[in-house]
Amino acid sequence: MKKLSLVLSVLLLVGMLASVSEAKAKVTLEFGHIQNPGHALAIAPEEVKAMVEKRSNGQVKVNIYPSSQLGSAREMMEQVTMGTLDMTCCDTADWAAALNIPQLAVFNMPFLTKDLATQAKLIDGIVAQEVPKMLKDSNVRLLMTYSNGIRQPLLKTKPITRLEDIKGVKMRTAETPLYVDIWNCLGASTVTSAWSEAYTLLQQGVADAVEADVTGLVNQNLQEQAKYLSKIGHLGAIYCVFINKDKWDSIPKDLQDIIQKSALESQKKQLQNRQASDNAAEKAMAAAGVKINDISQKERDRMKNACQPIYDKYEKNYKLGGLIKKMLSLNS
Repeated sequence: MKKLSLVLSVLLLVGMLASVSEAKAKVTLEFGHIQNPGHALAIAPEEVKAMVEKRSNGQVKVNIYPSSQLGSAREMMEQVTMGTLDMTCCDTADWAAALNIPQLAVFNMPFLTKDLATQAKLIDGIVAQEVPKMLKDSNVRLLMTYSNGIRQPLLKTKPITRLEDIKGVKMRTAETPLYVDIWNCLGASTVTSAWSEAYTLLQQGVADAVEADVTGLVNQNLQEQAKYLSKIGHLGAIYCVFINKDKWDSIPKDLQDIIQKSALESQKKQLQNRQASDNAAEKAMAAAGVKINDISQKERDRMKNACQPIYDKYEKNYKLGGLIKKMLSLNS
């Protein structure tokens, strides 16, 4: 009788444990972004997905929607703030406009970082510390930060070799206030659009040029429409993945730890691999007949000086002079 009672107790305990296991929260994360498959910012989220799903033994499922399937960058940022989309990856200057937190754009100031190595230091150190402070009163949370390279202009009819070459160029740029301000300061005539429209605008002559990271330019096959890449390095694009805060808070702590660990590993790997991605893109451009030219440091300094009103704005209006100085010191 005692043996039967013991067996029944064990079976009851096993049943209770199974019920607890079944009741344990299953989490589905919806992640949308604008990049096409094969882009550095499309590969990295897929790697996060694989790590999270494996480490959580399937308790977390990540659904990824690339190529603007869920809308433009602005639309997806709005969806994340409202909670209808869990995550998206966007430029900090875009997030600044979408969240009405203008200070976030400071990490994409013109001519702030000279190369990808300097940008990686900025992301690993300063961005990781400062962005969460800026998001304190928002409904989103920083999950990871990626490099989207150093942005360069690709032109149809002529290269840029000096500041004066930019005057009057119809430059397609993102619908981002900071980007528009940069090209206005440099003397261009800006044409704003969603990224998915860049090829058509160049093809139809609505724009004389486009600007983006070289990986992104090749990923959109823009080398088919323009033949001069001028490496002025006007902006180091820093892309943050923000997750809706209510969604994050609803995830059990053990699963949060898995997600965060995987995210930071993905960030580290993406920063290490970014240079190789851009090098391959430059080779593809050269093979397509694109002429690639560097500009002198003297001309780059002239361009930075032309953008001084932007620096003045962020120092005066948002009291970010100390932070800007700290970021610029990384170049030394």
